Amino acid sequence: MFYLNKTKQLDFFDQVSELKKFASQQPVGFINLLTNNFDIETFIPNSFKEHYYANLGKNREYQLSSILSALLLMQMFHIPTNVLLTLFLVFSTEIREFCGFYKSVPDESFFSRFKTTFESDIANLFDSMVPNVIDICEKINNDLPDGSPYKNLNSMLIYDTSGLKPKVKENNPKTLVSEINKQKIYAKSTNKKNHNPYAAAYKNMPKFAKCNSNIKLDFVNGHFGYFYKFGLLTNGLGIPLSIKFFEKDFYKSIDKNFTSPEEQKYYYDNASLKPVIVPFLNKLKNHSDFKFTTFLGDSEFDSYDNFGLLKHLQFNKAFIPLNSRNQGNSKIGDLEYNTHGIPLCPLTKEPFKAEGSCKGKNRSLRFKFTCPKSHRDKHGKCYHTCENPCTNNKSGRMTYVYPDKDFRLYPGVQRNSKEWDEVYPTRACIERTISSFKFNPCIESPRTVNTTTMRSDLYLTGISKLINVILAYAMNKPEYIRSISNLLKIAV
Repeated sequence: MFYLNKTKQLDFFDQVSELKKFASQQPVGFINLLTNNFDIETFIPNSFKEHYYANLGKNREYQLSSILSALLLMQMFHIPTNVLLTLFLVFSTEIREFCGFYKSVPDESFFSRFKTTFESDIANLFDSMVPNVIDICEKINNDLPDGSPYKNLNSMLIYDTSGLKPKVKENNPKTLVSEINKQKIYAKSTNKKNHNPYAAAYKNMPKFAKCNSNIKLDFVNGHFGYFYKFGLLTNGLGIPLSIKFFEKDFYKSIDKNFTSPEEQKYYYDNASLKPVIVPFLNKLKNHSDFKFTTFLGDSEFDSYDNFGLLKHLQFNKAFIPLNSRNQGNSKIGDLEYNTHGIPLCPLTKEPFKAEGSCKGKNRSLRFKFTCPKSHRDKHGKCYHTCENPCTNNKSGRMTYVYPDKDFRLYPGVQRNSKEWDEVYPTRACIERTISSFKFNPCIESPRTVNTTTMRSDLYLTGISKLINVILAYAMNKPEYIRSISNLLKIAV
Protein backbone atom coordinates (compact mmCIF):
# COMPACT_ATOMS: atom_id res chain seq x y z
CA MET A 1 0.00 0.00 0.00
CA PHE A 2 1.20 3.51 -0.83
CA TYR A 3 0.43 6.56 1.31
CA LEU A 4 0.45 9.90 -0.56
CA ASN A 5 -0.58 11.90 2.50
CA LYS A 6 -2.07 11.44 5.93
CA THR A 7 -5.67 11.74 4.80
CA LYS A 8 -5.76 9.81 1.53
CA GLN A 9 -4.66 6.24 0.91
CA LEU A 10 -4.16 4.90 -2.60
CA ASP A 11 -4.12 1.19 -3.31
CA PHE A 12 -2.15 -0.54 -6.04
CA PHE A 13 -4.93 -0.13 -8.62
CA ASP A 14 -4.97 3.65 -8.09
CA GLN A 15 -1.24 3.70 -8.72
CA VAL A 16 -1.68 1.70 -11.92
CA SER A 17 -4.29 4.18 -13.19
CA GLU A 18 -1.82 7.01 -12.64
CA LEU A 19 0.81 5.10 -14.59
CA LYS A 20 -1.62 4.54 -17.48
CA LYS A 21 -2.46 8.24 -17.59
CA PHE A 22 1.24 9.06 -17.59
CA ALA A 23 1.92 6.62 -20.45
CA SER A 24 -0.78 8.22 -22.62
CA GLN A 25 1.19 11.47 -22.57
CA GLN A 26 4.11 9.93 -24.49
CA PRO A 27 6.73 10.81 -21.86
CA VAL A 28 9.55 9.03 -23.70
CA GLY A 29 9.07 11.09 -26.84
CA PHE A 30 8.93 14.27 -24.80
CA ILE A 31 12.09 13.30 -22.96
CA ASN A 32 13.80 12.93 -26.34
CA LEU A 33 12.70 16.49 -27.19
CA LEU A 34 14.18 17.73 -23.92
CA THR A 35 17.43 15.83 -24.51
CA ASN A 36 17.88 17.28 -28.01
CA ASN A 37 16.74 20.86 -27.39
CA PHE A 38 17.37 21.81 -23.76
CA ASP A 39 20.27 21.61 -21.32
CA ILE A 40 19.45 22.55 -17.73
CA GLU A 41 23.17 22.86 -16.89
CA THR A 42 23.50 26.02 -18.97
CA PHE A 43 20.92 27.85 -16.86
CA ILE A 44 21.85 26.79 -13.31
CA PRO A 45 23.46 29.81 -11.55
CA ASN A 46 26.91 29.24 -10.08
CA SER A 47 25.61 30.22 -6.66
CA PHE A 48 23.15 27.32 -6.84
CA LYS A 49 25.94 24.86 -7.70
CA GLU A 50 28.18 26.19 -4.94
CA HIS A 51 25.40 25.91 -2.38
CA TYR A 52 24.48 22.37 -3.42
CA TYR A 53 28.02 21.06 -3.62
CA ALA A 54 29.22 22.80 -0.46
CA ASN A 55 31.40 20.74 1.85
CA LEU A 56 28.85 19.24 4.25
CA GLY A 57 30.96 16.39 5.46
CA LYS A 58 29.90 13.94 2.73
CA ASN A 59 29.85 13.72 -1.04
CA ARG A 60 26.68 14.35 -2.98
CA GLU A 61 25.33 11.07 -4.25
CA TYR A 62 23.14 12.74 -6.88
CA GLN A 63 24.03 15.46 -9.37
CA LEU A 64 22.21 18.79 -9.06
CA SER A 65 21.04 18.58 -12.68
CA SER A 66 19.62 15.11 -11.98
CA ILE A 67 17.48 16.31 -9.06
CA LEU A 68 16.25 19.35 -10.99
CA SER A 69 15.43 17.23 -14.04
CA ALA A 70 13.30 14.90 -11.92
CA LEU A 71 11.47 17.75 -10.18
CA LEU A 72 10.80 19.53 -13.48
CA LEU A 73 9.41 16.37 -15.04
CA MET A 74 7.18 16.15 -11.97
CA GLN A 75 5.74 19.57 -12.81
CA MET A 76 5.49 18.98 -16.56
CA PHE A 77 3.59 15.71 -16.18
CA HIS A 78 1.57 16.94 -13.18
CA ILE A 79 2.79 14.22 -10.85
CA PRO A 80 1.06 15.16 -7.58
CA THR A 81 3.49 13.89 -4.92
CA ASN A 82 7.13 13.05 -4.30
CA VAL A 83 6.08 9.47 -3.52
CA LEU A 84 4.59 9.02 -6.97
CA LEU A 85 7.62 10.72 -8.58
CA THR A 86 9.90 8.18 -6.89
CA LEU A 87 7.62 5.40 -8.09
CA PHE A 88 7.88 6.57 -11.71
CA LEU A 89 11.67 6.77 -11.44
CA VAL A 90 11.83 3.23 -10.09
CA PHE A 91 9.61 1.74 -12.81
CA SER A 92 10.80 3.77 -15.84
CA THR A 93 14.27 3.10 -17.16
CA GLU A 94 14.00 5.93 -19.73
CA ILE A 95 13.09 8.58 -17.17
CA ARG A 96 15.74 7.32 -14.75
CA GLU A 97 18.46 7.49 -17.42
CA PHE A 98 17.31 10.92 -18.60
CA CYS A 99 17.68 12.27 -15.06
CA GLY A 100 21.02 10.52 -14.59
CA PHE A 101 20.07 8.18 -11.76
CA TYR A 102 22.25 5.23 -12.76
CA LYS A 103 22.95 3.60 -9.40
CA SER A 104 19.97 4.46 -7.21
CA VAL A 105 16.91 6.70 -7.00
CA PRO A 106 16.38 9.36 -4.30
CA ASP A 107 13.55 8.67 -1.89
CA GLU A 108 10.65 11.08 -1.35
CA SER A 109 12.23 12.62 1.76
CA PHE A 110 15.28 13.66 -0.28
CA PHE A 111 13.09 15.61 -2.73
CA SER A 112 11.20 17.20 0.17
CA ARG A 113 14.41 18.34 1.87
CA PHE A 114 15.77 19.62 -1.44
CA LYS A 115 12.75 21.90 -1.91
CA THR A 116 13.03 23.40 1.57
CA THR A 117 16.83 23.73 1.61
CA PHE A 118 17.29 25.22 -1.86
CA GLU A 119 14.06 27.21 -2.31
CA SER A 120 15.86 30.53 -2.83
CA ASP A 121 18.22 28.90 -5.35
CA ILE A 122 15.26 27.51 -7.29
CA ALA A 123 13.84 31.05 -7.38
CA ASN A 124 17.19 32.33 -8.71
CA LEU A 125 17.12 29.64 -11.40
CA PHE A 126 13.71 30.88 -12.53
CA ASP A 127 14.95 34.49 -12.60
CA SER A 128 18.09 33.53 -14.54
CA MET A 129 16.00 31.95 -17.31
CA VAL A 130 13.64 34.92 -17.73
CA PRO A 131 15.98 37.23 -19.78
CA ASN A 132 16.66 34.40 -22.23
CA VAL A 133 12.92 33.77 -22.65
CA ILE A 134 12.27 37.51 -23.12
CA ASP A 135 14.84 37.53 -25.94
CA ILE A 136 13.14 34.50 -27.53
CA CYS A 137 9.77 36.27 -27.40
CA GLU A 138 11.36 39.31 -29.05
CA LYS A 139 12.78 37.16 -31.85
CA ILE A 140 9.39 35.53 -32.38
CA ASN A 141 7.78 38.97 -32.49
CA ASN A 142 10.24 40.24 -35.08
CA ASP A 143 9.36 37.32 -37.34
CA LEU A 144 5.62 38.05 -37.19
CA PRO A 145 3.98 40.00 -40.03
CA ASP A 146 2.78 43.52 -39.20
CA GLY A 147 -0.88 42.51 -39.37
CA SER A 148 -0.56 39.61 -36.95
CA PRO A 149 -2.85 39.78 -33.88
CA TYR A 150 0.13 38.62 -31.79
CA LYS A 151 2.38 41.46 -32.93
CA ASN A 152 4.01 43.41 -30.03
CA LEU A 153 2.29 41.35 -27.33
CA ASN A 154 5.75 40.64 -25.95
CA SER A 155 6.16 44.34 -25.05
CA MET A 156 3.09 44.26 -22.77
CA LEU A 157 3.51 43.60 -19.06
CA ILE A 158 0.48 42.18 -17.25
CA TYR A 159 0.07 41.88 -13.49
CA ASP A 160 -2.37 39.98 -11.29
CA THR A 161 -2.51 38.31 -7.91
CA SER A 162 -3.58 34.84 -6.86
CA GLY A 163 -2.99 32.43 -4.01
CA LEU A 164 -2.27 28.85 -3.05
CA LYS A 165 -4.99 27.31 -0.91
CA PRO A 166 -3.55 24.58 1.33
CA LYS A 167 -5.58 22.08 3.30
CA VAL A 168 -5.66 23.84 6.66
CA LYS A 169 -8.36 23.55 9.28
CA GLU A 170 -9.61 27.08 8.62
CA ASN A 171 -10.33 26.25 4.95
CA ASN A 172 -12.80 23.59 5.97
CA PRO A 173 -16.25 24.95 4.95
CA LYS A 174 -17.65 23.79 8.27
CA THR A 175 -15.48 26.32 10.09
CA LEU A 176 -17.05 29.28 8.30
CA VAL A 177 -20.58 27.85 8.39
CA SER A 178 -20.26 27.33 12.12
CA GLU A 179 -19.23 30.96 12.64
CA ILE A 180 -22.09 32.23 10.43
CA ASN A 181 -24.60 30.16 12.39
CA LYS A 182 -23.27 31.63 15.64
CA GLN A 183 -23.81 35.14 14.28
CA LYS A 184 -27.33 34.29 13.14
CA ILE A 185 -28.18 32.98 16.60
CA TYR A 186 -26.71 36.12 18.15
CA ALA A 187 -28.75 38.38 15.84
CA LYS A 188 -31.93 36.46 16.64
CA SER A 189 -31.40 36.39 20.40
CA THR A 190 -30.56 40.12 20.59
CA ASN A 191 -33.23 41.09 18.03
CA LYS A 192 -30.71 43.05 15.96
CA LYS A 193 -32.33 43.27 12.54
CA ASN A 194 -29.44 45.19 10.97
CA HIS A 195 -26.84 42.65 12.08
CA ASN A 196 -25.13 41.11 9.04
CA PRO A 197 -24.07 37.60 10.10
CA TYR A 198 -21.81 37.13 7.05
CA ALA A 199 -19.84 40.35 7.58
CA ALA A 200 -19.62 39.63 11.30
CA ALA A 201 -18.42 36.09 10.63
CA TYR A 202 -15.68 37.44 8.38
CA LYS A 203 -14.55 39.90 11.06
CA ASN A 204 -14.49 37.19 13.73
CA MET A 205 -12.54 34.65 11.68
CA PRO A 206 -8.83 34.45 12.57
CA LYS A 207 -6.67 36.54 10.27
CA PHE A 208 -4.25 33.72 9.55
CA ALA A 209 -4.11 29.94 9.79
CA LYS A 210 -3.07 28.60 13.16
CA CYS A 211 -0.48 26.23 11.66
CA ASN A 212 1.28 28.95 9.61
CA SER A 213 0.88 32.71 9.97
CA ASN A 214 1.87 33.28 6.31
CA ILE A 215 -1.38 31.62 5.22
CA LYS A 216 -3.71 34.63 5.46
CA LEU A 217 -7.43 35.17 5.33
CA ASP A 218 -7.97 36.81 1.94
CA PHE A 219 -10.27 37.10 -1.06
CA VAL A 220 -9.02 35.11 -4.06
CA ASN A 221 -10.75 33.60 -7.09
CA GLY A 222 -14.17 34.99 -6.18
CA HIS A 223 -14.31 33.74 -2.59
CA PHE A 224 -12.47 34.30 0.64
CA GLY A 225 -10.44 31.70 2.46
CA TYR A 226 -6.93 31.12 3.75
CA PHE A 227 -4.33 31.55 1.02
CA TYR A 228 -0.62 31.92 0.58
CA LYS A 229 -0.83 34.86 -1.79
CA PHE A 230 1.53 35.82 -4.60
CA GLY A 231 1.82 38.32 -7.44
CA LEU A 232 2.52 37.23 -11.01
CA LEU A 233 3.88 39.18 -13.98
CA THR A 234 3.52 37.90 -17.54
CA ASN A 235 3.94 39.40 -20.96
CA GLY A 236 1.09 39.68 -23.46
CA LEU A 237 1.80 36.13 -24.61
CA GLY A 238 1.04 34.78 -21.14
CA ILE A 239 4.64 33.76 -20.34
CA PRO A 240 5.40 34.02 -16.58
CA LEU A 241 8.24 36.46 -15.92
CA SER A 242 8.15 37.15 -12.19
CA ILE A 243 6.66 35.50 -9.11
CA LYS A 244 6.56 37.31 -5.78
CA PHE A 245 5.07 35.92 -2.57
CA PHE A 246 3.59 38.26 0.02
CA GLU A 247 5.23 37.78 3.41
CA LYS A 248 4.73 39.30 6.86
CA ASP A 249 6.59 42.52 6.03
CA PHE A 250 4.18 43.26 3.20
CA TYR A 251 1.09 42.83 5.38
CA LYS A 252 2.62 44.89 8.18
CA SER A 253 2.98 47.80 5.73
CA ILE A 254 -0.82 48.00 5.49
CA ASP A 255 -2.12 48.89 8.93
CA LYS A 256 -5.86 48.98 8.36
CA ASN A 257 -9.01 47.29 9.62
CA PHE A 258 -11.25 45.99 6.84
CA THR A 259 -15.03 45.67 6.94
CA SER A 260 -15.31 43.19 4.06
CA PRO A 261 -13.08 40.72 2.19
CA GLU A 262 -13.61 42.71 -1.03
CA GLU A 263 -12.22 45.84 0.62
CA GLN A 264 -9.25 43.88 1.95
CA LYS A 265 -8.52 42.45 -1.51
CA TYR A 266 -8.56 45.93 -3.06
CA TYR A 267 -6.09 47.44 -0.61
CA TYR A 268 -3.73 44.46 -0.59
CA ASP A 269 -3.74 44.08 -4.37
CA ASN A 270 -3.33 47.80 -4.93
CA ALA A 271 -0.33 47.99 -2.62
CA SER A 272 1.30 44.88 -4.10
CA LEU A 273 2.13 46.35 -7.52
CA LYS A 274 5.20 48.34 -6.48
CA PRO A 275 7.05 45.60 -4.52
CA VAL A 276 6.56 43.21 -7.46
CA ILE A 277 7.19 45.30 -10.56
CA VAL A 278 10.09 47.46 -9.37
CA PRO A 279 12.49 44.61 -8.40
CA PHE A 280 11.62 42.78 -11.63
CA LEU A 281 12.42 45.74 -13.88
CA ASN A 282 15.60 46.51 -11.92
CA LYS A 283 16.83 42.94 -12.41
CA LEU A 284 15.92 43.07 -16.09
CA LYS A 285 18.06 46.18 -16.60
CA ASN A 286 21.12 44.20 -15.51
CA HIS A 287 20.57 41.45 -18.08
CA SER A 288 18.73 42.94 -21.06
CA ASP A 289 18.07 46.19 -22.93
CA PHE A 290 14.49 45.17 -23.60
CA LYS A 291 11.79 47.58 -22.36
CA PHE A 292 8.12 47.00 -21.75
CA THR A 293 5.98 49.85 -23.08
CA THR A 294 2.42 48.88 -22.10
CA PHE A 295 0.98 47.79 -18.76
CA LEU A 296 -2.29 45.92 -18.20
CA GLY A 297 -4.09 45.24 -14.93
CA ASP A 298 -7.59 45.11 -13.50
CA SER A 299 -9.36 47.86 -11.57
CA GLU A 300 -7.88 46.66 -8.25
CA PHE A 301 -4.66 48.46 -9.20
CA ASP A 302 -6.34 51.81 -9.84
CA SER A 303 -4.75 54.51 -7.68
CA TYR A 304 -2.84 57.72 -8.29
CA ASP A 305 0.23 56.15 -6.66
CA ASN A 306 0.24 53.22 -9.08
CA PHE A 307 -0.31 55.39 -12.15
CA GLY A 308 2.45 57.71 -10.96
CA LEU A 309 4.71 54.69 -10.50
CA LEU A 310 3.97 53.39 -14.00
CA LYS A 311 4.68 56.80 -15.50
CA HIS A 312 7.95 56.97 -13.54
CA LEU A 313 8.84 53.52 -14.92
CA GLN A 314 8.36 54.99 -18.42
CA PHE A 315 5.35 52.97 -19.53
CA ASN A 316 3.74 54.67 -22.53
CA LYS A 317 0.29 53.22 -21.91
CA ALA A 318 -1.48 51.75 -18.89
CA PHE A 319 -4.69 49.79 -19.38
CA ILE A 320 -6.26 49.86 -15.92
CA PRO A 321 -10.03 50.46 -15.60
CA LEU A 322 -10.92 53.11 -13.06
CA ASN A 323 -12.28 51.82 -9.77
CA SER A 324 -15.47 53.31 -8.35
CA ARG A 325 -13.71 53.64 -4.96
CA ASN A 326 -11.52 56.39 -6.38
CA GLN A 327 -14.10 58.47 -8.20
CA GLY A 328 -14.23 61.17 -5.56
CA ASN A 329 -11.19 62.88 -7.10
CA SER A 330 -12.32 62.49 -10.72
CA LYS A 331 -13.29 66.10 -11.29
CA ILE A 332 -11.49 68.80 -13.26
CA GLY A 333 -12.91 72.30 -13.18
CA ASP A 334 -16.71 72.19 -13.16
CA LEU A 335 -16.92 68.91 -15.08
CA GLU A 336 -17.03 65.42 -13.56
CA TYR A 337 -15.55 62.38 -15.28
CA ASN A 338 -16.81 58.82 -15.43
CA THR A 339 -14.79 55.62 -15.03
CA HIS A 340 -13.69 55.80 -18.68
CA GLY A 341 -12.19 59.28 -18.25
CA ILE A 342 -14.98 60.90 -20.28
CA PRO A 343 -16.38 64.27 -19.08
CA LEU A 344 -20.04 64.35 -18.06
CA CYS A 345 -22.67 66.95 -18.79
CA PRO A 346 -22.99 69.16 -15.67
CA LEU A 347 -26.83 69.01 -15.96
CA THR A 348 -27.81 65.52 -17.08
CA LYS A 349 -24.55 63.63 -16.32
CA GLU A 350 -24.57 62.18 -19.84
CA PRO A 351 -21.09 61.39 -21.20
CA PHE A 352 -19.66 63.84 -23.72
CA LYS A 353 -19.01 62.69 -27.27
CA ALA A 354 -15.39 61.74 -28.01
CA GLU A 355 -14.06 63.57 -31.07
CA GLY A 356 -10.65 61.89 -31.00
CA SER A 357 -7.15 63.20 -30.40
CA CYS A 358 -5.66 66.36 -31.85
CA LYS A 359 -2.23 67.88 -31.71
CA GLY A 360 -1.25 71.13 -33.32
CA LYS A 361 2.26 72.31 -34.01
CA ASN A 362 4.20 72.71 -30.78
CA ARG A 363 1.10 71.63 -28.85
CA SER A 364 0.71 68.79 -26.38
CA LEU A 365 -1.48 65.80 -27.22
CA ARG A 366 -5.09 66.45 -26.21
CA PHE A 367 -8.45 64.75 -26.54
CA LYS A 368 -11.49 66.69 -27.70
CA PHE A 369 -15.00 66.12 -26.34
CA THR A 370 -18.27 67.81 -27.36
CA CYS A 371 -21.71 68.19 -25.78
CA PRO A 372 -23.74 64.94 -25.78
CA LYS A 373 -26.57 66.79 -27.54
CA SER A 374 -24.38 68.23 -30.29
CA HIS A 375 -24.63 67.05 -33.90
CA ARG A 376 -22.82 67.65 -37.15
CA ASP A 377 -24.47 68.49 -40.44
CA LYS A 378 -23.42 67.12 -43.79
CA HIS A 379 -20.73 69.79 -44.04
CA GLY A 380 -19.22 68.76 -40.72
CA LYS A 381 -20.37 71.87 -38.86
CA CYS A 382 -21.30 71.23 -35.24
CA TYR A 383 -24.46 72.53 -33.53
CA HIS A 384 -26.36 71.59 -30.39
CA THR A 385 -30.01 70.86 -29.60
CA CYS A 386 -29.87 71.29 -25.81
CA GLU A 387 -32.89 73.00 -24.25
CA ASN A 388 -30.84 74.36 -21.36
CA PRO A 389 -27.40 75.08 -22.86
CA CYS A 390 -24.55 75.75 -20.43
CA THR A 391 -22.76 77.89 -23.00
CA ASN A 392 -23.61 80.58 -25.57
CA ASN A 393 -21.57 78.78 -28.20
CA LYS A 394 -23.90 77.59 -30.99
CA SER A 395 -21.89 74.40 -31.40
CA GLY A 396 -22.44 73.50 -27.75
CA ARG A 397 -20.03 72.88 -24.90
CA MET A 398 -16.58 71.66 -25.94
CA THR A 399 -13.70 70.68 -23.73
CA TYR A 400 -10.18 69.42 -24.14
CA VAL A 401 -8.26 67.17 -21.79
CA TYR A 402 -4.51 66.83 -21.70
CA PRO A 403 -3.30 63.28 -20.98
CA ASP A 404 0.11 64.48 -19.78
CA LYS A 405 -1.53 66.34 -16.91
CA ASP A 406 -3.36 63.31 -15.50
CA PHE A 407 -1.87 59.92 -16.36
CA ARG A 408 -4.56 58.17 -14.35
CA LEU A 409 -7.48 59.57 -16.35
CA TYR A 410 -5.59 59.50 -19.64
CA PRO A 411 -2.92 56.77 -19.46
CA GLY A 412 -1.69 57.13 -23.04
CA VAL A 413 -4.92 55.66 -24.41
CA GLN A 414 -8.50 56.87 -24.35
CA ARG A 415 -10.81 54.69 -22.33
CA ASN A 416 -13.83 53.28 -24.14
CA SER A 417 -12.01 53.80 -27.43
CA LYS A 418 -11.53 51.21 -30.15
CA GLU A 419 -7.89 50.72 -29.14
CA TRP A 420 -8.92 50.10 -25.53
CA ASP A 421 -11.56 47.57 -26.57
CA GLU A 422 -9.06 45.73 -28.77
CA VAL A 423 -6.09 45.68 -26.40
CA TYR A 424 -7.55 45.29 -22.90
CA PRO A 425 -8.96 41.76 -23.46
CA THR A 426 -5.32 40.64 -23.77
CA ARG A 427 -5.24 40.83 -19.96
CA ALA A 428 -7.17 37.55 -19.89
CA CYS A 429 -3.98 35.69 -20.82
CA ILE A 430 -2.65 36.09 -17.28
CA GLU A 431 -5.84 34.46 -15.99
CA ARG A 432 -5.19 31.53 -18.30
CA THR A 433 -1.59 31.33 -17.09
CA ILE A 434 -2.69 31.22 -13.45
CA SER A 435 -5.26 28.59 -14.38
CA SER A 436 -2.59 26.47 -16.08
CA PHE A 437 -0.40 26.80 -12.98
CA LYS A 438 -3.23 25.50 -10.82
CA PHE A 439 -3.96 22.64 -13.19
CA ASN A 440 -0.93 21.13 -11.50
CA PRO A 441 -2.22 19.11 -8.49
CA CYS A 442 0.51 20.28 -6.10
CA ILE A 443 -0.36 23.91 -6.93
CA GLU A 444 -4.13 23.58 -7.06
CA SER A 445 -4.34 21.99 -3.62
CA PRO A 446 -0.99 21.89 -1.78
CA ARG A 447 -0.61 18.84 0.44
CA THR A 448 1.68 20.71 2.80
CA VAL A 449 1.42 23.70 5.12
CA ASN A 450 5.11 24.45 4.67
CA THR A 451 5.17 27.70 2.68
CA THR A 452 8.80 27.12 1.66
CA THR A 453 7.78 23.95 -0.17
CA MET A 454 4.85 25.79 -1.76
CA ARG A 455 7.20 28.44 -3.10
CA SER A 456 9.55 25.83 -4.53
CA ASP A 457 6.69 24.02 -6.26
CA LEU A 458 5.39 27.24 -7.83
CA TYR A 459 8.85 28.30 -9.01
CA LEU A 460 9.45 24.84 -10.48
CA THR A 461 6.11 25.08 -12.30
CA GLY A 462 7.16 28.50 -13.60
CA ILE A 463 10.48 27.08 -14.80
CA SER A 464 8.62 24.33 -16.67
CA LYS A 465 6.64 27.06 -18.49
CA LEU A 466 9.87 28.79 -19.51
CA ILE A 467 11.32 25.49 -20.75
CA ASN A 468 8.17 25.13 -22.85
CA VAL A 469 9.05 28.41 -24.61
CA ILE A 470 12.64 27.33 -25.21
CA LEU A 471 11.56 23.96 -26.63
CA ALA A 472 8.88 25.43 -28.89
CA TYR A 473 11.32 27.99 -30.30
CA ALA A 474 14.07 25.40 -30.81
CA MET A 475 11.60 23.23 -32.74
CA ASN A 476 10.36 26.22 -34.79
CA LYS A 477 6.88 25.81 -33.29
CA PRO A 478 6.26 29.27 -31.72
CA GLU A 479 2.53 28.58 -31.65
CA TYR A 480 3.21 26.04 -28.88
CA ILE A 481 5.10 28.32 -26.48
CA ARG A 482 2.30 28.10 -23.90
CA SER A 483 1.22 24.51 -24.36
CA ILE A 484 3.17 21.52 -23.12
CA SER A 485 0.23 19.32 -24.08
CA ASN A 486 0.73 20.19 -27.77
CA LEU A 487 4.44 19.37 -27.49
CA LEU A 488 3.50 16.03 -25.95
CA LYS A 489 1.22 15.29 -28.92
CA ILE A 490 3.96 15.83 -31.48
CA ALA A 491 6.58 14.02 -29.42
CA VAL A 492 7.53 10.67 -30.95
